[in-house]
Amino acid sequence: MTTQAPEATAEADAPDALVGVRLREAARIYHFTAPANAVFPGDYVIVDPGHGEAIARVVTAPDPESTAAAAGTRSIIRLADQDDRDRAAEAQRIADQILVDMRRICVERGIDLYPIAVQPNLDASHATAYFQADDHIDFRSLVDQLQDDHRITLHMQHAGPRDRAKLTDGYDICGLRLCCASWMTEFPKVGIRTAKDQDLSLNPDSISGVCGRLLCCLTFEHQVYREMRGKLPKLGKRVSTPAGMGRVAKLNVLKQTATISLDDHPQRVDVPAHEIGLTVRTEDAPNQAIKDQQHAEQERAKALRQAAAPPPDADAAQADEDQPAQEPSADTAEAQRPAPGRERRQRRRRTEDSGQSPDPGAETADRPRRRRRRRAAPDRPSGDDAQEQRPRRRRPPPERDGSSSRPEGSDNRPKRPRRKRRQRPQEPE
Repeated sequence: MTTQAPEATAEADAPDALVGVRLREAARIYHFTAPANAVFPGDYVIVDPGHGEAIARVVTAPDPESTAAAAGTRSIIRLADQDDRDRAAEAQRIADQILVDMRRICVERGIDLYPIAVQPNLDASHATAYFQADDHIDFRSLVDQLQDDHRITLHMQHAGPRDRAKLTDGYDICGLRLCCASWMTEFPKVGIRTAKDQDLSLNPDSISGVCGRLLCCLTFEHQVYREMRGKLPKLGKRVSTPAGMGRVAKLNVLKQTATISLDDHPQRVDVPAHEIGLTVRTEDAPNQAIKDQQHAEQERAKALRQAAAPPPDADAAQADEDQPAQEPSADTAEAQRPAPGRERRQRRRRTEDSGQSPDPGAETADRPRRRRRRRAAPDRPSGDDAQEQRPRRRRPPPERDGSSSRPEGSDNRPKRPRRKRRQRPQEPE
C-alpha cells in the first residue's frame, strides 16, 4: 500500500482559481482555471482557446477569492515543457512560409490584398492570417490553394492600420519599441484636441506614428496638461502683476509661467502663475504712468502747433480793420434768424415796452400759414346703391369698315384678309 506525500495531497485538494494568460506579447488576456499553487506568473502553459492547443504565458497570479467565478471556465491543460516549445517553433516556421507564399500569389494574380502576419496553433493544423485591404476582396481561390499546399485550415482576418503596426512591431521616432506591440493591450482614443492642449505642432509628420495615425503617447500626459493649464490665465486676458497691468501673450504649461505684454513698458516679462493678480492695481485704476505719458504727448503736440503757426502781422491786422464789413450771406442770415414764434414774442415785448398798440396785421402776416386739412373721403356705398353709382364701362372702338353684323360677345377687331396662295407656273414638257 502506497501513501501520498502531504504536500501532494494538499495541492490536489486545493480549489481552482482564475489565471490570466496571453498567447503573444501585449495581446488580450484570457482567463483559465488552475490549482491555486500549481502555476505562477512567468510560467508557460498549454491551453485550448477554441481552435486547438496553443502555448501561452501566465501574466496574473491565481486569485483564491475568484473560485466562484471559475465555474464554467476552461482549465489549463498542463505546464509547457521543452518538447512543446520546439513544436511551437516549428509551427511558427510553417506560418512564415505560408505568409511568403500568400504574398507571392497575391502579386501573381493581381489581388489587391496585403498579408500582414500568420499565427498558427501548437500542431500547425489551424492558423489565422491577418491582411489589409481597402475594399471587399474575393480571396476564396487564394485560401483554397494555400490549404491544399500546406494541409492547414486557414482563417482570414481583416486588420486596420494600428493592428498592422501591432502585429509587425517596430520602432518609432522616440527610438523605443512601439507601445502597442510591447505593452499596450487596447488602443486609446486620440484626437487633434489632445495635441492642441499640449501646444504641439500640428504638422502630421511630427504627431503621427508609423501606422499613419496620431501617436498613442499623446494621451499619456494629456490629463496632467489640462490640470496644469487650469492654473494659468487664458491667452489675451488682461491681468495684474507686480510689474503692472498687461495682457497674456504666451503660456508655458510645464514651467507654470505666463509671458505678459505690459501696458507701460515695451518689453515682455515672464511672470510665475502664483504672482499673477497679487498687485493692487485693477482695471478701474490703471497705471499712473499711462496717464502721465498721454498728458506729455498732448503738451508736446500743442507746443509744436504753436511753433509752426506764423506770427501775427500788425499791418495785416490794421488793413482788416479799415476794410468795410461784408454783409452776411442769405444762408448766414437765415441761420441767424430766430424761430417764428420766438420772433413774435420779441416783437410784442418791444411794443409793450414802447407803449404803442400792437399791430395785429403785422403779426398775422408773419405767422406761418397752416396747411388745410384734407376732407375725409365719403364712405363708399354698398349694396344696390353701389351698383347704381358704379361708373359705366367704356364702349369698344368702332370697327374700321363700319359694319356691325357681328354677334354680341364676339371679337370686335377686324380680321386680316386671307392672302391667296400663288401657284407656280408649270414648266412645259
